[in-house]
Amino acid sequence: MRNMSITLLLFVFLLPVSLVEAREILLIGQDGQIDWEGDASGAAGIETIQPEYRSPIDPSTTEIGTSPINLINFSNLQFPESIVPRQVQEGQNIAAEVGQRGGRIRAPTVFDLTENQLNNILANLISPDPSGIAFERKGRDVLGTLIELDLGTRIGVNQIRFFPRNTVFDAPTTPFQEDFLKTFELQVNDGEVLTEAGNPIWESFVVRDNNTEPVTVIEVDPPRFLRFIRLRATSGIPFEVEKLQVFGEGFFPTVQYISPIIDMGTAANWGLLRWVQEIVGDASQVEMQVRTRSGIDASPLQYNRKRVGLAEAEDISTSVDNPNEPLGRREYLRLPVQGGQSDIWERSSIPDDLENWSPWTPPYNAAEATSEAGTVVLSPGPRRYFQFRVDFLSQELNSTHILKQLSYEFTTPPLADELVGEIFPREVAAATDVAFVYAVRTRMESDDLQGFDAFELVTGNKVSRIERIEILGADGQALLDHTFTVQDAVTEEGEVAITEIGERGFAVRFPLVREHDAVLKIHFINRVLSYSTTFEGRALLLAEDAFQGVNSGDATQLDEADLELRSDSTVLSPAVNSGDLVGSINFNTQTFTPNGDGADEGLEREFEILAVVGAAQITVDIHDLTGRRVRRLFDQEGENGVYNRARFAELAWDGTDKEGDVVSPGLYLVRIEVAGDARSSGNARVVALVY
Repeated sequence: MRNMSITLLLFVFLLPVSLVEAREILLIGQDGQIDWEGDASGAAGIETIQPEYRSPIDPSTTEIGTSPINLINFSNLQFPESIVPRQVQEGQNIAAEVGQRGGRIRAPTVFDLTENQLNNILANLISPDPSGIAFERKGRDVLGTLIELDLGTRIGVNQIRFFPRNTVFDAPTTPFQEDFLKTFELQVNDGEVLTEAGNPIWESFVVRDNNTEPVTVIEVDPPRFLRFIRLRATSGIPFEVEKLQVFGEGFFPTVQYISPIIDMGTAANWGLLRWVQEIVGDASQVEMQVRTRSGIDASPLQYNRKRVGLAEAEDISTSVDNPNEPLGRREYLRLPVQGGQSDIWERSSIPDDLENWSPWTPPYNAAEATSEAGTVVLSPGPRRYFQFRVDFLSQELNSTHILKQLSYEFTTPPLADELVGEIFPREVAAATDVAFVYAVRTRMESDDLQGFDAFELVTGNKVSRIERIEILGADGQALLDHTFTVQDAVTEEGEVAITEIGERGFAVRFPLVREHDAVLKIHFINRVLSYSTTFEGRALLLAEDAFQGVNSGDATQLDEADLELRSDSTVLSPAVNSGDLVGSINFNTQTFTPNGDGADEGLEREFEILAVVGAAQITVDIHDLTGRRVRRLFDQEGENGVYNRARFAELAWDGTDKEGDVVSPGLYLVRIEVAGDARSSGNARVVALVY
């Protein structure tokens, strides 16, 4: 493993395995080798590249930086070395910054001025400085005049103010203080209630037919998130507006941070992702989404050019100066937005480079990522470049997340150039034991690859049996074919071992695999409890504490029905959506005797939860035959899986009621209820309590 001045931490991987592994950790933020703005002076051998992102102001180009529209506070004194959404300061006129946030001001009903004249007047309308220029409507066509302000993003607003010249700013040479708006309607929109075309659906906020205030102040009480504001003249009375001001409070509710591109210096495998966060305000009103992506070159964007004058010109992503190189940002910006007669090339689209970079992952599970165990990085490896993105979301003005530190584990050099895995069969019956085979093909063509001698597989729930391991050489000949003597527990059988069987997966060990085009096959019995289950695999090199993820694809022919184009690591069970949410239910006994003699003292149960999307509320109650609830044993949110005493001690019943008294002998109903977002169901079984 490369010698780097990187802090080492201990962690436990996906499964509750007994093997504790040391990983190299890269820390960003507090006490990290890289700070939030990209200074990597503390990370030996690692560099950062300032990220590029599509401009919210001009989609035909990109900007550079980690904080689009400058909404991240990198130097909050209360939370040092953290990133925090910016707050609106008291007395801050947020209308003055709309251009920086990609917003704009316009007057769509004004046609008697040139575009440049109107734009100059409107720019002064929201400028914080007095200019002696006003938006004047003192001739005809005053009725229905509109001024529309797009703040560029949602902001907490508590006051809107507008006034003519010689009021707030003394201007004796322009004594138009009486030319204020006498009748108007103020309309607002929060930026979320939009038409299909993305236009605001306006809400009438204030209507005044006899305004007497030259400095017109509209209080927004209580303060609320707004993005769009529209002022409409509702009479033909001449008026002018020197300034339109908007004041607010609270954190910006929709804020994005884009990390620098982290150049690991060589291809690396990604391990566990963790972060340290804090919440200010109401935790139920905020969300923070973290995503990652990885790549093999320094830019996740693809700059395209096209030939001028062709109606359906093809996008070309190579450099004009050097056709063997990709078109870069600097050369792209030298091209005209729209070419003229003397130009050959002009700018075209800027899509994500999905050939050399993975797409952004879905948001990671915050509960896992903020725990000691962490959550597995989903972006593919081994790759040289890594990037993450953080979206701060809030529905309450004074509530937000603080991100203090983010870290991820990595190992170098890779175990293989690539590991490709698939599972078969890929469509099965629900809650039924199925014989699966998971296969991994190696691509090992580079010189410094380490190989692997163990494998972890996430199966979604506890595997029933691990039956056999095969390792085939590139010529298809068997290098290893081992059938386990013990198939449902940890076992050592020479060079091969089942090293762990956990609640959501298992781990196995075998002789080192370093041959190019070798295939590892793991045969096991498992049940599928949801509509879609992805079997995520990870290869390990135990002596070096190294690991590598597996990419889904065609590993080998596993069956006559195993079609190459459909090879994948996801298994579907469509029938699971048409049945009950409660699968099989098993009791340790149908009759139990809590009388202290040591035999059948308690009732233990095991049941399966199926087809839950996200989490569902699961309850287990004991009822007598009159329907009266004697005791509630279990009441919490849960996901698909097997529920038993090993995981939840409260699922064992000792024959007592909610007061702790032993109930009378007789028959009792054990009822399991599952309330999911889409549907609910329940199931019950009768048990007998005797003395």
